Amino acid sequence: MPKDEMITPALDYSSKLQPGKKGEIAINAGIYKGHYPSQVEDIKPDSVALAHPLMKGALLPAYREMNFTFTFEDGGALYVFDMSVRKVETQSGPPILWANINGFPKRVQRRQFLRISCLWNIMIFHLESEMKSPMSTSWLPAKAIDISLGGYRFVINRNLVSEINFELGDRIFVRFDLASVEQLQVGRVTRIVNKKDILEIGVGFDALPASTEKKLFEYIRQQEIMFRE
Repeated sequence: MPKDEMITPALDYSSKLQPGKKGEIAINAGIYKGHYPSQVEDIKPDSVALAHPLMKGALLPAYREMNFTFTFEDGGALYVFDMSVRKVETQSGPPILWANINGFPKRVQRRQFLRISCLWNIMIFHLESEMKSPMSTSWLPAKAIDISLGGYRFVINRNLVSEINFELGDRIFVRFDLASVEQLQVGRVTRIVNKKDILEIGVGFDALPASTEKKLFEYIRQQEIMFRE
């Protein structure tokens, strides 16, 4: 493409980054490390306006040039944008976080991680219920039916969760044994399927420690080899 015909990254992305597009802001370092739901509110040639994320009901502190990623799904693929805070508007209307787009996005197939079937007995804890009603939530038994380095899918008896309202983005603690070591990991709900007597729920890991990721990779690889044989 001739130099004078090149399109700036923001304009090139306008077909994907449209107002109303829901996604997730991820901060990967610092005391505010975590994943926060957001959506595109506006877009300009060199920046994008996102709904300012909340943390425990208050605005997430965001300082100028703080780095983060914004991820959304489109056409079965995930688009991951590296961004940095430009400014925050809170004076009129809903709070807006204006961000610079740093380079081109990464397009990732949602099924980038090999997923293998399993029948693990696990325990889950619904963190959103605990925040709404402290000390009223308990660990509940469930069955993991498949797992990957990116997350897992579990089923749970509807009678056990009759008072819990699972929603996309909810945080879930999971407890399970891996290589004789108890694991406690957190993730967010990515999929909910209502069936007659059970709920089937997909969860994406927020992040896995290197030691856990290594053990899980070894387990998945071992199961893949056994299946092929």
